[in-house]
Amino acid sequence: MRTLRARRHLSQAELARRAGVSRQWIITVEQGRTHGLEVGHLMRVLDELDASLTIRDDLTAETPR
Repeated sequence: MRTLRARRHLSQAELARRAGVSRQWIITVEQGRTHGLEVGHLMRVLDELDASLTIRDDLTAETPR
């Protein structure tokens, strides 16, 4: 997230304002502390960064159960 934010020339405060989250929330995530991460907040931040979250199925038909 930090790299995306920097590439878009946004400060932590500006990104937080645009996404409707606190600057402290941005700082916490950028430091890798994600315990209790609120997905809704993350999605709003990613929207502001013109980024997306991909979910993939790691369990394929070839993987034994």
